[in-house]
Amino acid sequence: MSELTLEHAQRLVAKGCAAAEAAGMKAVFAVLDKGANLIAFARMDGAWLASNELAIAKARTSVMFQTPTEALNAPLEIGKPALHFDHIHHGGLLLVGGGVPLFDEAGALIGGLGASGGMPEQDVTLARAAVAQ
Repeated sequence: MSELTLEHAQRLVAKGCAAAEAAGMKAVFAVLDKGANLIAFARMDGAWLASNELAIAKARTSVMFQTPTEALNAPLEIGKPALHFDHIHHGGLLLVGGGVPLFDEAGALIGGLGASGGMPEQDVTLARAAVAQ
C-alpha cells in the first residue's frame, strides 16, 4: 500500500489552485492522509477565511467515509430519518460537496482532499480537477 507524500499532496493543491484560477475563483485546498492528518494546505489570496475550516472538514469527511462528500449529502425526505451530523463541530465532518477520497493504484485509501471557495457544485468541480490524472 502506498502512502500519501508531501510532494504528491502539493501537486494536488497546485492542480486545484490552477483550476480555481481558470474558473475565476479564490479557493482553499486541504489534503489529509488516511488518518485524517493535515499534509498540505493552501488558501489562495482573497479566498474566504471561513473556507479554511470547511476545506479541512470536507477532506476529513471524505477520508472517514471513503467516498466523495457530495454522495453523503442526501436530500431531506419527509417521514424518513435524517442524518444529524451535517457539521459536527468537534468531529469536523461536513456533508457538502467538495471532498474526495484519495486511493492508491491498488484501491487502498491514502487520504482525502477538500476544496472550498464557492457553491458546493463549484467545490466538487475544483476537487475533481485537483485529483484528475
